[in-house]
Amino acid sequence: MKPYYEHAGITIYHGDCREILPTLPKCDLLLTDPPFGVGNFVQVTGRLMGRGKNHAIPVTWNEAPPDESMFALFREKSKHRIIWGANFFNCFEERGGAIIWDKEQHMPNFSKADIASCTHFQKTEIVRIPWTNFTVTHKAESDHPCERPTEIYEWCIRYIPGEHQTILDPFMGSGSTLVAAKNLGRRAIGIEIEERYCEIAAKRLSQEVFDFQPERELST
Repeated sequence: MKPYYEHAGITIYHGDCREILPTLPKCDLLLTDPPFGVGNFVQVTGRLMGRGKNHAIPVTWNEAPPDESMFALFREKSKHRIIWGANFFNCFEERGGAIIWDKEQHMPNFSKADIASCTHFQKTEIVRIPWTNFTVTHKAESDHPCERPTEIYEWCIRYIPGEHQTILDPFMGSGSTLVAAKNLGRRAIGIEIEERYCEIAAKRLSQEVFDFQPERELST
């Protein structure tokens, strides 16, 4: 399949990851935030919508979470895995651990934290990084309603021991995983079924200057 975007070791494929993943080689780290399957709408803040109240906007990708065949494919195509939304999927790894992301935001209509399964460490780690997409600072780089901060993905890439060179995100969204990989000098592959998000990610990756954040301690 011809890539949607390819430059400096970063590749984007536009399409269904169930069709594209079997064609790819095994990666070092699969790092992804799949749809949670909580309905085809996403609540966003009034600030994001340019209004004073929270609103729900329609999307097309949140009807169902990945099924077991998808998680089996994840395991087949990766040496290590960090999968966000583990509390929705019950996909915790045997002999693995968990990561809790404290979003440091206090709005009552949003989760205060997200949970990821992790293939390593047999422990629960907590990382505190503000989810600036939903705070008064509003530092989101795109109009994706669930854009995660690049810093959380950089933290995850550093968390798995060893110099993992190939990062894979089969639910790429606006491309934060790929931007994090580029910032850290790693190769990365992203797959996204929505073409408008592929375009957002490609534009973010085409920027030559990034806002590098100081490295945080792993235990926070």
